[in-house]
Amino acid sequence: MKFLLKLFVVLAGVLVGYEVLHLFFFKDVEGWAILSWMEEPAPDGPSAQASPEDRGQFKKVLSYDGELSVPLVDALVLVSLAGLALSLWILRRQSKPPAKTEAWRAVCLTSGLFLFASLTYALTGSASGHRKISDEEWKESFTSQLQVGDVIAYRKEKWRGRREILAEGKFTVVGYRLFKYGHLAIVAEDPENPGHKVLFTSQSQIGVNIDEDVDTLRIHNWDAYRLDKWDRVNKERFREYVDHCRKAAGHFFGYDFTGMFALWNENLRPTEKSNIGSEYICSTSVLTILYYAGFESDAIRRDGWLDLVTPYQVVKASGRFIPLPEGGATEK
Repeated sequence: MKFLLKLFVVLAGVLVGYEVLHLFFFKDVEGWAILSWMEEPAPDGPSAQASPEDRGQFKKVLSYDGELSVPLVDALVLVSLAGLALSLWILRRQSKPPAKTEAWRAVCLTSGLFLFASLTYALTGSASGHRKISDEEWKESFTSQLQVGDVIAYRKEKWRGRREILAEGKFTVVGYRLFKYGHLAIVAEDPENPGHKVLFTSQSQIGVNIDEDVDTLRIHNWDAYRLDKWDRVNKERFREYVDHCRKAAGHFFGYDFTGMFALWNENLRPTEKSNIGSEYICSTSVLTILYYAGFESDAIRRDGWLDLVTPYQVVKASGRFIPLPEGGATEK
């Protein structure tokens, strides 16, 4: 028990210390600064071997902040975590303390737990919310501007991401704290409803899917990136890939947990329906649909061990347009 208390105090101290450093020295770095190197695409990727006319890259075209946050409450949550760590440190100082010290330790622990619980749970609701925007403004300024092929990179303000982890136990939010973006999707057309724009992505316990449409972006923070020379992408193969995954993808086992932990990835260079995988993380699902349609990204690296593909890496990387099988070339 003492070991666990000591471990918690150390981990809490490291977390609080890093967050303080992040606030004052690394505030311009989105995500954890010590992991920023993982966001860099390979410098010797496919684009390095391509002619200038065959190179492509993403440009940010839209940004939207649909989540609201109150930094003061978030700061108090961080302070409460430090207070709880201090209380636990006092609790373990002596094995058989005098009665007065024992009473003081009990007061410290109780107050620390109360402060942490009240701020992270009771006040969290008052610090959460969503941006108010009319249906007309939303459609005119955002959904009508998004095009098929636009890549949506989801982000969270760092205070909100931390609070959702501590207060709500949303460990799927961890990626938002470690990296610049925590989730990725690409705009596609619904095979069963032409003209309706949906989001092609992969999610834990769901797998590759198009369950959400662009209107769900209204309650999130995101940046939209557009591939230049989009006319070079084979639109028919793009639609074919969406339809195939919609029918063939799994659910719980349709998510690539080995890729999420950087162990190894599914085949990221599918050329035919037969070698399209069924297990992807959000970022590799975007890479593979683009590859299938004629764009090979520099974010496709080793296809082997310790190869984590992050969302920011996908939109940051350049790439090249490639010939397609069966004599088909990318559309021009």
